[in-house]
Amino acid sequence: MLSHRSFRMTAPFRQSLLAVTGAGVVATCAGIVLSPDRTWPNLLLANTYLMSLALGGVLFVALQYVSHAGWATVIRRVPEAMTLALPVSGVVMILILFGIPSLYEWSHPSAVEHSHVLQAKAGWLNAPFFVIRTVAYIGLWIALSSLILRYSRAQDLDGSIDHTLRNRRVSASFIVVFAFTFTLASMDWIMSLQPHWYSTIFGVYNFSGLFLNALATITVVVILLRRRGYFGTAVTEAHLHDLGKLIFAFSTFWMYIWFSQYILIWYANIPEEVRFYTMRSGGGWLTLTIVNVLFNWLIPFVVLMPAWAKRSEGLLLRVCMIVMLGHWIDLFWMILPPFMKDGPTVSLWELAPMTAGICGFFLLTFTSLGKHKIFPVKDPYLGESLAQDH
Repeated sequence: MLSHRSFRMTAPFRQSLLAVTGAGVVATCAGIVLSPDRTWPNLLLANTYLMSLALGGVLFVALQYVSHAGWATVIRRVPEAMTLALPVSGVVMILILFGIPSLYEWSHPSAVEHSHVLQAKAGWLNAPFFVIRTVAYIGLWIALSSLILRYSRAQDLDGSIDHTLRNRRVSASFIVVFAFTFTLASMDWIMSLQPHWYSTIFGVYNFSGLFLNALATITVVVILLRRRGYFGTAVTEAHLHDLGKLIFAFSTFWMYIWFSQYILIWYANIPEEVRFYTMRSGGGWLTLTIVNVLFNWLIPFVVLMPAWAKRSEGLLLRVCMIVMLGHWIDLFWMILPPFMKDGPTVSLWELAPMTAGICGFFLLTFTSLGKHKIFPVKDPYLGESLAQDH
């Protein structure tokens, strides 16, 4: 039986999120003025993290539609709510474009003049085309995700199966568009921070981190809502088990791509390629490299290997929080080394954008959950989802 209560964010919790988000935004704005060389890269990091959660939520929903999967229907409102952060992160990404001179070496005419590599890439890596591509990526993602949400929520009103059929088509389109555009976006926004370096699987590597982090975040929100009774008895250990299996699988996939990229560059030993890893193999960066692998693969792999661990609410919650921290470390490891020649450091300019991003994300997600029914009550697959482990 479908027993639940509507989600409502308490006033103190909302005010706390607003206060911390506001403080982070103010500190970030101050950092852009006082320490732009430190703040712009960290704002890029924080917004990439925020956008990855939103895109991961859309991708999760789209995959359920195209695969005709029913098991996740009962929790689908959570990844749908996560997509509310996409327009916000899109606007922030547009604002980050004002920091191109502080972020990207290829935007400096003097650097291009003295580099044959940058001259060869100038047709792609130039500010006007970079801005156009960024706006196009974000516009496509927002347009397709909005359609998916519109059809999903319209079904709550009339229960028509036509909405499901439409969403299958839109979801298939989103997956194809996402695969192409996210690969290019990863190369534009992150890989071109070191424009002399390149990797042909960099987009796949970023996708693996994005989806692993999104799965962990979905699981955290589901567990928190479940503990407070918002799902009633609808979300069972079987649903947690399925989420745990996905986290286990994609942590291994992340490690496979990480190792594939490393071993191919190590074996080829081409100077332009190895620079990326030599920069991250000394001093504090080596420690961060090891922690990156621990948090994104080894800990979730070892802990979630037994079936009972995937069904343990408390254990799964802890692993997911480690994975969420691990994705921040992964992005820090990818983005910050060119700006921290003496090793990794964490100060106000690193913490402020990330704090604003995370608190802002949960504020948006919980606000969205409070505006709509916590279950897609007329979805044709809801019965299959509710039947899990009952």
